[in-house]
Amino acid sequence: MATYYKFAEREADSFVNWAEIGKGLTDMLQEQVKIREDKRTAIDQATRENLKKVSEAPTGDHTNLNTWTLDYADNARQAILLQDRLLKSGALKLKDYTVMRQNLNDGTDELFSVIKNFQSSFKEKRDRMISNDPANKSQAFEMDLMAYTEQFGDFSKSKAIIDPNNFMVNIGLMEPDPENQGVMKVGKQIAPSGFLKKIQNTKVDYFDSNGAAEAASKSFGGFTESTIQDLNRLQGKVVTIDDVRKRPGYEEAINEELNSFFSNPFNITSVLTNDLVKDKNGKAYVSNISGKEGNVIEYVFDSQTNFYKPKLTAEQEQAARDYMRRKIEQRLDIKLKEDPFNKPQVSKSEAPTPSGPPINVQEKYLSRVKQQTGLSEKTFSTQRLDTKNKLQSILAKIPNGTQLSIELDPNSSGGINLKDGENVIKSFNLYETDPEIRKGYLNEFTQIISNLAGTDGMIDYLGRTGGTQQSGGASQFNPK
Repeated sequence: MATYYKFAEREADSFVNWAEIGKGLTDMLQEQVKIREDKRTAIDQATRENLKKVSEAPTGDHTNLNTWTLDYADNARQAILLQDRLLKSGALKLKDYTVMRQNLNDGTDELFSVIKNFQSSFKEKRDRMISNDPANKSQAFEMDLMAYTEQFGDFSKSKAIIDPNNFMVNIGLMEPDPENQGVMKVGKQIAPSGFLKKIQNTKVDYFDSNGAAEAASKSFGGFTESTIQDLNRLQGKVVTIDDVRKRPGYEEAINEELNSFFSNPFNITSVLTNDLVKDKNGKAYVSNISGKEGNVIEYVFDSQTNFYKPKLTAEQEQAARDYMRRKIEQRLDIKLKEDPFNKPQVSKSEAPTPSGPPINVQEKYLSRVKQQTGLSEKTFSTQRLDTKNKLQSILAKIPNGTQLSIELDPNSSGGINLKDGENVIKSFNLYETDPEIRKGYLNEFTQIISNLAGTDGMIDYLGRTGGTQQSGGASQFNPK
């Protein structure tokens, strides 16, 4: 009994419900059939829609265009049916079929869009070319590209073709077949329909060189420099030049402006073709797309942007930079002011009778002015406020000195200005490291304040402060 019991238990454990399994397999197969049927229905529906779209190809009054379009539509219809046959026969995988069908659909949409928009886009680009508004004006390259698409729009010399490898839609230019006289064939110039549509929709804007130069010229602050010149033995003049080009760091500043303009290479091509027009040899700047002769600007196709970009020569870049530099500097306000003055004179009675070599009276006179006013090379330190206060204190000591003022230069981190009212007489750069220039600052300031006080006033000042006495105690300068 025990043996039979164990045997029966094992038989119960190994029992399989084949009826349930059979139902599950049947359901699964039926579901797969349904999925395949749904896919087939969806594909058939998509095919009908594609064929309908092709049959509605845009036509109009242009006979050549109608023939050209309908010829493509017939080829597209045959391509659609071929794809379906290959899929249903198993020769084409569903994945490959999907990619090819999408290529054909996209290409057809783009091609019909190019045909529909050709006339309207041409008018828009023509209007942009002749516009006087810099914000809505194009540069010459935009029309060159439009002319390039016109070649493919010459329906007697082009043909829409479908690549049988991937079913992408292209347009090729026709050329004579050398092996079949009188027969035309598609040549090597072939453009995808999507690329032609991109060209139609792409705008290559004009660079407003006048506006850019005006803005740049206003970004530079003023810079004033004064020098003293001799007219004759009794007279001189202070020449004041307001010229930003003489400001330290001007070259770096204007080069930064030019670099910012031309970080976009299409701004350079705009300057060359719309502003300069011709090079120094009289050759017109033209694009290689135009096929014209002249100073050719080469445009190369950039696969990353799917568009052309300029490949400029060093000479072309420099020509654009020089042009913009001139436009900026023509707008800089350069002023020249001359203020004549009478030189301080020393009478013969005031001059010493030295036992040694002749004494330079003018130099000795200015030396005494420096000594009494406290002027020295250390006065012009790199500390602007300290230097300003020292010079202001010196001006307060001398006759007529309060007519002048010392102010910090708002356009220079190391500059101070000697001003008469609102007019800058002389600018000093305290960061200047050349000792000769700094010594020149001292001498110029001394001469300016001496001329301001006048001979009588300054000698009176020196007499009152003891500055007319030589080291030995004898008088050199006596008040008149």
